[in-house]
Amino acid sequence: MTIRAYYDGYLDDAQDILGQMMDYAINNCKMDGDVYFRMFLASGIAEQFEHGNPKYIAGMTGGEIVKEVVLQQKGVELNQKEEYDLDKSPAYWCGWILAYYQWRTCRSFKRIHQFLSIKDILCMYPTHHEADEEYSVDSFNQIYERKHSQTYLKEMMDTLGITIEELSERTEISMSELKMLANDIEKMRYVDATKLYILATALRCSMDELIEF
Repeated sequence: MTIRAYYDGYLDDAQDILGQMMDYAINNCKMDGDVYFRMFLASGIAEQFEHGNPKYIAGMTGGEIVKEVVLQQKGVELNQKEEYDLDKSPAYWCGWILAYYQWRTCRSFKRIHQFLSIKDILCMYPTHHEADEEYSVDSFNQIYERKHSQTYLKEMMDTLGITIEELSERTEISMSELKMLANDIEKMRYVDATKLYILATALRCSMDELIEF
């Protein structure tokens, strides 16, 4: 059973706030959605949001989050008024469905953005915004499966330039087992927590960065 970061009673508020956030950034502040979202990720607020910090999923407006992100990342104070149409915009839906998908799958916003850009989601608005959320979940998952062809372990090793032999020496895990884990997404989905911790420590990353969902 998947253990989600926060109770579903907060989900409506979280979706509304993330919807407001994207609407304010794109429509009120005329920012490129992906440029803003990368700032959101870099600020650390995205991680706080996905972990269910009440300050962000229930205690602030979307516009207030944008202002905090931009002030932190760019040193600029935004003064655009928070105005939202009664008819929800494509940008609002983008944030709204992103919050749902993140909560539903437990994938981080950073990981989601690696395979699904804000531009991609906005392009899906005409065919998805009136459908049930699970329709979007299925569509997003199909994109994920198509683009995610190797394990996060293999990607991390390639990024750091670490070989199977070197990782085996660091972790005392056999080369044959490491080869199997590095090349089999399904095997990595079920690797035990102790082994995952050892791998993450050796690669100097978080366990979340190696987990396959």
